[in-house]
Amino acid sequence: MLLLLVYGPLAQWFIAADRVLYDQLASHLPNKPLDSALIVSVDPSRTTATDVSATYGRIIEVLSLAGVRRIVMTQPPEIPDDEDLPGWAAAMNSSVPVYTPTRHRLANLATRDGFINVTTDADGILRRAALWQLNNGVMSPSLPLAVAFDSEDAATHHRMSSAEDAIFLSNYAELPRIEVDDLLNPNADKSPLRGATVFLDSSPALVGAVALLPSGQFVTQSEIAATLLADIEQDRTIIAPAWVAAMEWLAPALLAIVAVLFMPDRSRKDIIVLAGVAIVMLLLLETLLLYVLHVRMDLGRPIMIFAGVAILSIWLVGDNRKEVTDAFKKGNDFLAAGRLEPAFAEFRLCPPTETVATVMYKLSLAFEEQAKPERAEAVLEWMKRTQGTTTSSSPGKQDAVTGPQRLGRYVIEKRIGRGAMGAVYLAKDPRINRPVALKVIPIEKEFEDEELREARLRFYREAESAGRLAHPNIITVFDAGEDKGLAYIAMEYVPGIPLKKFTDPQKLLAPKRALELCASTAEALDYAHNQGVIHRDIKPANLMYNPKEGSLKITDFGVARMTDNNSTKTGIVLGTPMYMSPEQLNAEDLTGHSDLFSLGVTLYELLAGEVPFQATNIAVLMTKITTDDPAPISKRRAGIPPSVDTVLAKALAKRPEDRFSCGAEMAIALRNCARYS
Repeated sequence: MLLLLVYGPLAQWFIAADRVLYDQLASHLPNKPLDSALIVSVDPSRTTATDVSATYGRIIEVLSLAGVRRIVMTQPPEIPDDEDLPGWAAAMNSSVPVYTPTRHRLANLATRDGFINVTTDADGILRRAALWQLNNGVMSPSLPLAVAFDSEDAATHHRMSSAEDAIFLSNYAELPRIEVDDLLNPNADKSPLRGATVFLDSSPALVGAVALLPSGQFVTQSEIAATLLADIEQDRTIIAPAWVAAMEWLAPALLAIVAVLFMPDRSRKDIIVLAGVAIVMLLLLETLLLYVLHVRMDLGRPIMIFAGVAILSIWLVGDNRKEVTDAFKKGNDFLAAGRLEPAFAEFRLCPPTETVATVMYKLSLAFEEQAKPERAEAVLEWMKRTQGTTTSSSPGKQDAVTGPQRLGRYVIEKRIGRGAMGAVYLAKDPRINRPVALKVIPIEKEFEDEELREARLRFYREAESAGRLAHPNIITVFDAGEDKGLAYIAMEYVPGIPLKKFTDPQKLLAPKRALELCASTAEALDYAHNQGVIHRDIKPANLMYNPKEGSLKITDFGVARMTDNNSTKTGIVLGTPMYMSPEQLNAEDLTGHSDLFSLGVTLYELLAGEVPFQATNIAVLMTKITTDDPAPISKRRAGIPPSVDTVLAKALAKRPEDRFSCGAEMAIALRNCARYS
């Protein structure tokens, strides 16, 4: 469609894009005037035609005596057909070569003659000058070319013998002008005229301008001739060879094909980057051709084509993304409601990403629970067909397995972490060869009798709640079970680094990056809170960050609540005290506002390298959290705007109702701060 527009009804509009681009580049093209050249203009308005003719004759005589190199008469005086030319014959036959326009009466007396043709484009700008013109069946050169033919080194100019019939103008390097009175003054110093090229006309600067150059300069006929002659003799004429004309027709089509092949099915960010790189490369190519090779290739149309395809692709991606988002949301809703077949149908409408594969894995487990192994196999086959059986990147050097070799159907490979509530293992589901992270809790060692039964119920209830969550920034819970006296939770395995690593004052993240990561966390918390799930233990150690991809995942959703019991033997507590909200420390009923308080503490630590509330014992810490206000973060670290102080003050408010109303509101505030960091 765009190609039809480029070469169809909108062709002139696209040609205008080429011209604008050329003008911008040509305006700054390095240029220099002829060596030792000047312009003399006779004002015809102050004298009669006879006087003008006589003035021209005296000027030629003076210039000849002064020893100028050559005289170029771009505007000779009008001479009636019935007037004799004996005086002119004597003047023109001097030792100094004189050049005049073709078809003028003086052309037969001149050393050489050439045509002057000032033909502007439709927008009134002179960009192109013809070198040859058919005149009475004979190809005649332009006046600048005729002058250049008499140059001693004309043969050395490789473009003089080319088949080019036109050259292009860029900008005018101004030549000095000399007043007629000063020139004809017998007492004036004529030494600067020796060896000079003199352009003789009747057009004063600006007032006598006949054209506008791409640089925006108004020029006279003599200035045009001087510019073209300088380009020819200095061998830097701007030309458009035959292959350039062919490429100008082919480039839009080729780039349209490339754009159609590579842009669809990409993200908006990739499309913008690809289009930006292509446009910059085209601009560089046109600039290099013009500045280095002095070749004009109009790439405005290819640039417009690429930009047009990019805009169209972004628009289509926007529509596709909405459809994919809607399908993913519907699939999650169906999965949560236990309607597995509609969920499978919706998920298959989504592109095969890691997130979709994660929820598909949950779907296969749900089919198994409903005693539908053939449907579970169908889901697994879809995953193999669309994503293959490759596993995620293996973790770096980790601890060897010192616990069980197998829990449930999961084969444990190695331990990748340890916490107060147990260990975390990298395991594999042999049915699909998919890696999972197993968080293992020694539930039978921690609880007894009634407490054990209550803890078991709470464990599965919270695992079910966490399993309902399907968000790009939340690690997905696949399964939960118990084996060998150990409770385990099978979760999505995501390689990354806990943000705890970046709370070291020597390894702090850039403020903008920390704000953006916490904004993503706030959005994920908002989603979880809307599903009725509270994390209860937001802290840097539970936020996994992948610097390579720039992604973040919240871990341990529901785990803190699973082991919440006042009689635990090993001191397992609900949350981490220094990140707890006042209401959490006071054992009050919690809402999502508690997680937002913990996120505020986390952000403070990521920016400052230490938590806002510190103490040597739990009692003093609780007092500080419930009564003290932390020092403004902008005074703790340079480069943090005061707006971050306002956001943290609201997030760390003592009363839940004084904090942000929801995670989405906090995310907006954090992103606004990131824009100015």
